[in-house]
Amino acid sequence: MKSLSFILALLVCASFSAAREYMDLFFAKDKNRSADNLCIVKLNSHVMSHLDAAGESCTLSQMVAGARVLNPQVDESQKYNFNLVRPFLIIDGIYLGTDERRTLSDMQDEVERFGIVDPLVELGYTPVLVKLQESVTRSLEENAQTLASVLRIMNSNTLFGFENKLTDGFVVLGVSQGGILGRYAAYLYDSKRNKKTDAPIRLYASLDSPHQGAVMPLSLYYTINFWAEEGGSAEAEAFKDLIEGPGASGLLLHQKKCIDDKCTDYKYEVDTSTKRFLFGEYRKAAEYKGFPAILVAQGQLKGNIPVHSDTYFVLNRHADKLGGTYGRAESKLYSYTDGKKEIAKNRIYQFPGDIVEDTPVEPATYDFIQGSTYPFAETMYKGLREGMLDAMPTGMTKNIAIFPVELETSWDEDTLIQKNSTFIPTASAMDLNCNGTLAMKDNCAFTQSHSGFPFMLPGTKSSGDAVYAVDATHPRYNEAISGRHIELPSENMKADTSVIAGLQVDMWRVLCELANFDYDSTSKEFRNQNLSWYFAPGTDCIDQSKMPAFLKTSGYVQKKSFAYSRYDYNADATEQDKKVTFDVPAGWHKVASFNNGSDLPEGASFEVEFTVNSSKGSWVKAEVLLLKSLASNTQLQLQEKSVAIDGKKHRIYWKLPAGEGSLKNYRWIRLVLNSDGGNVTVSNPVLTRTIENSDKKYESVSENLYPSSYQFVPWTSAVSVKPYSDALGSGVSLHYQKYNQGAYLNLNGEKSLDSYNKLLVYYWPGTCQGTGVYFDSYSHGIELLRNNAYVDGNFLVKEIPLSDIVDAKITHNHRKIASRLVFASVKTDEVCSVYRIFAK
Repeated sequence: MKSLSFILALLVCASFSAAREYMDLFFAKDKNRSADNLCIVKLNSHVMSHLDAAGESCTLSQMVAGARVLNPQVDESQKYNFNLVRPFLIIDGIYLGTDERRTLSDMQDEVERFGIVDPLVELGYTPVLVKLQESVTRSLEENAQTLASVLRIMNSNTLFGFENKLTDGFVVLGVSQGGILGRYAAYLYDSKRNKKTDAPIRLYASLDSPHQGAVMPLSLYYTINFWAEEGGSAEAEAFKDLIEGPGASGLLLHQKKCIDDKCTDYKYEVDTSTKRFLFGEYRKAAEYKGFPAILVAQGQLKGNIPVHSDTYFVLNRHADKLGGTYGRAESKLYSYTDGKKEIAKNRIYQFPGDIVEDTPVEPATYDFIQGSTYPFAETMYKGLREGMLDAMPTGMTKNIAIFPVELETSWDEDTLIQKNSTFIPTASAMDLNCNGTLAMKDNCAFTQSHSGFPFMLPGTKSSGDAVYAVDATHPRYNEAISGRHIELPSENMKADTSVIAGLQVDMWRVLCELANFDYDSTSKEFRNQNLSWYFAPGTDCIDQSKMPAFLKTSGYVQKKSFAYSRYDYNADATEQDKKVTFDVPAGWHKVASFNNGSDLPEGASFEVEFTVNSSKGSWVKAEVLLLKSLASNTQLQLQEKSVAIDGKKHRIYWKLPAGEGSLKNYRWIRLVLNSDGGNVTVSNPVLTRTIENSDKKYESVSENLYPSSYQFVPWTSAVSVKPYSDALGSGVSLHYQKYNQGAYLNLNGEKSLDSYNKLLVYYWPGTCQGTGVYFDSYSHGIELLRNNAYVDGNFLVKEIPLSDIVDAKITHNHRKIASRLVFASVKTDEVCSVYRIFAK
């Protein structure tokens, strides 16, 4: 019963999310079944169901994994009401914490900040976030086997659908440790699947994953052991437990080797023996050729060791009494590689005892091998410094001969010099081979340069079908030392544009290769036809000029949902509800409260969707109040905005004050409605920030979109675009052979539609009855031309508000920016003959 209670608590803890539709599934062992026959756990209105893949009840014993399906396709014929469509699995990395309490919502918040989700949704994929419950305390092989079981369940079960699985298959992207788990799991699944009935692995990709091991400063191992065993440091003990957990130690290149029977004398050595999973059993997955593998490193590939200091930090604090030393704590870390100098000096003395110290002498060869970095030294420095201050605080007193004596405490040395060092070697993340052996066993891991390297066709130089690093074309190449491993692009929605630029290129390379491998050369079509909007077969993925506008120039939208939401006229609704409906009385009324959990981000936007389902009058207005607390009399009142009364969903934006310090201590948003009363639905409240040059200029689109210099382009060969003329006039005829096909009017780059409010499409009567239009990839905003069309002379006319078909959530400063006007079919054998298109 204790296990069941823990699982329920975990599910509730994990239920907060960004403002996006999702379905959470959890996977648990059944004590009465084999390890790979997992229970599927689903929480619905705080009622937990636990069934196996066949829909039979099972008994929970241990939670092992969780998955969050974002933007699932609703299918009410399925027991769990959804259907998988082109699942794109993102496998979480190691959680560097000993409590193992990272949730799916934590993961989603980070993935949203990386900007990965929106591009995947736009390309027609269903993002599926997968997190292993115990990334440290379980071995790599155990977690990978669990993940393989999850793939088998997703492939075949009676609870949710996967209708087009033979065509769609799985895409697996592993981040950091997740790349190791994902690759081995994909190998276990794909090598044993039924090729006629089971979903294939369409593509595997890893983002900065240590295929040949990870490194830390060599001096850090000895320092952690010293302060955990001799110094009684809680921080060091926790760090020691962490790096000795099988999920972490299995990735580290250096392993502890005992010199005597009791291991009181030991050393750390590079261990690449085949007895280790990473260098033995895992290599079967690395060399498997059943699916394409794309390996992306976030470390530089310059062929040399970056400039760095040989000293990480020095800490030396003492306490004196009556002119003599009562106590001293000292820790100094170095990165000398000659094997002659001490790489650490850790020392403790307390009167009247002996000095305890450790001064290992080893060559720290791998500390600055080229690769992505992590602030190991800074983390250790802060922990030890805090511990020394706790042990020898200012104003410290000790009883000597029953009398309290005040001791003088001070620092002799206290300097952090080199905070970052290598974590994931570039050669490891690229899984390079040199001279017939793994690169991490060879000097080429230090000397391999990007110059002349065949990234897209590495052949025998890597196990990957395409591999990438921070080469000379990458925006982070000119930094003095590689950036941080899996670095978040923002803190409190304040972004680092260099990190964003690097992530854009990394994701472009993955998606470009995905498109290249998705293309079926026999049918001459993409399996995922959405890819044809943005990619051409055989694209050079190094060439960033080929990067689609939605990745390169449309801005990077940082989103943050609210951890706390309450509604004045629907007392049961919380932040867990994706949309909330209520009756609002006539007059000016506060209707909802949202807590950011910290100061509201300056210059961000608050966005919320309104649907006025019914109204007792002819107007509804909304406004926003910013408060320091719900009881505060101090408030900032933002502009009042009108809400359309048409039964449709409308997203309203408020720009928050941008001045530095203008929102200090302001954490609450109060939503207000002023009306004659009615029934309203409020959905998806979120904070956003578009990260892009605020001075960016856009050329205005021509008023006459067609006929003009803009040309129609078919998505695939199943669509024809031909001139058309008859007695009524001349235009263009679009013929779609299949459902969900399309063509687009290419606007020759991103153009501004800010000068216009409406789009008018003139078309021949009897055509366009199954055709809808929208700009760029905003398929959710599609407007069918047949609906509410009117007659103007010889033609039918569809008049559409631009705000309905331009997705301003992801455009620069929420402006009406677009690069193509899409004409998409919603039925087979559809013909749409267009006479004229213009904006007004």
